[in-house]
Amino acid sequence: MAVSDKAVEFLGNSLNTGRPIPGQSLTNSPDQPYKWEQPSEFVNTGEATTYVFGLLTEPETTSNLLLSITNGVSIIDLASIVLYSGFLEGKWNPDLMTLLMEPTMFMIMALAEKADIDYDLEAGDKDRPNEMSGDKAIETLQSGINELDKIRQMAVSRVNPQSVPQEVREVIEETELSPSLLQRVEEETQSKNLLGREE
Repeated sequence: MAVSDKAVEFLGNSLNTGRPIPGQSLTNSPDQPYKWEQPSEFVNTGEATTYVFGLLTEPETTSNLLLSITNGVSIIDLASIVLYSGFLEGKWNPDLMTLLMEPTMFMIMALAEKADIDYDLEAGDKDRPNEMSGDKAIETLQSGINELDKIRQMAVSRVNPQSVPQEVREVIEETELSPSLLQRVEEETQSKNLLGREE
């Protein structure tokens, strides 16, 4: 089997830049697994939350978090960094990491509020437009609905009945539709007297 020059060049560049070769992780010895390939240290949300709280309240970590928040890093980004680092260290699996996201964000927000620092929940929060008043929102929605109606009417006017074969049109016309099982069936009800008896 011949190896192309491009493949050799790619392999050489990968080795020179220190990047792993594709599939390299699959050739690691089972005796030396990565931390995340082993059973995680925490499997309980409560214990993991306590660990994260202890980690966040270490003086050095707290000062770095608050400095990052002051510099405009969002709470979601900080929580993601903390939790992903714990995943790489084998502290928890991806499922527990997802469950820890909300409590970790609340802990970081509490630290920021305690330090009286304004924070962004997610990147770009300050770039978002302010909320509209009720009347303005209704007016905007109505104009959007009107535009959609215009587009629909244009699309309907462009439909050519001849684009559907005659046989298909006949089958559609002959088809009888039964009511859906989810459709509310109207039943005649008898009026009841005040005591709840049927008349």
